[in-house]
Amino acid sequence: MKKFAVIGASSGTGLEIVRLLASRGQHVRAISRRPLPATEFIEPYSADVTEPNAIARALDGDFDAVFFTADIHKRFASRQEVRSLMFDGFMNSIHAAKKQTKHPKIVLLSVIGPDKPSWVWHLLNLAKRGMQKNVVDREAALAQSGLPYVIVRAARLVNADDTMGQARAIAVTPATHRLDMKRTIARRELAKTLVAAAKSAPHGSIWDVFGDDDGSIPVWLRASSQ
Repeated sequence: MKKFAVIGASSGTGLEIVRLLASRGQHVRAISRRPLPATEFIEPYSADVTEPNAIARALDGDFDAVFFTADIHKRFASRQEVRSLMFDGFMNSIHAAKKQTKHPKIVLLSVIGPDKPSWVWHLLNLAKRGMQKNVVDREAALAQSGLPYVIVRAARLVNADDTMGQARAIAVTPATHRLDMKRTIARRELAKTLVAAAKSAPHGSIWDVFGDDDGSIPVWLRASSQ
């Protein structure tokens, strides 16, 4: 049986991943500062990514894949606060994963177009100082880590209730898009894509994910749903 770890498991996309894996009978260690209730398949684990020793203990295990979904939710967070969680916390997780005898596949939840200017990124950088640089830096660090990985860049996230009951197909494409407010992705659909990426996406690949009824679906995603 495969075993997974989700960092940032208590809310948002991380919580959706935990629920999805558990519903499929997969064991998942749910890592967060506020642990989830334990179930047959969910192993809650309290740890803060900004504390190297704590996250090293949390990732001590034979995991097939580690999902990093942690994000800073504080509005108008300082540059230091954003860096500490988004980059330093990610690097702590990378170092912990590299210590394992069997290196897990790292599935990094990222954001569309961090290498392309846009007015949306400008607004995000005002709300979370240095966010764009941290996204770019951690993607680069992952690529240089020597670990197997896949990066999934998400469009603007919406909850399932925000789609007004209209199920949308998704597009998963090579990472070429600019961040805007038009493209969106429901967290539940994003979670499904991240889990599929852990299973089947080529190592070292980067993908844009957004709702699009006419969108393209790569071979690895079609295969994982069969």
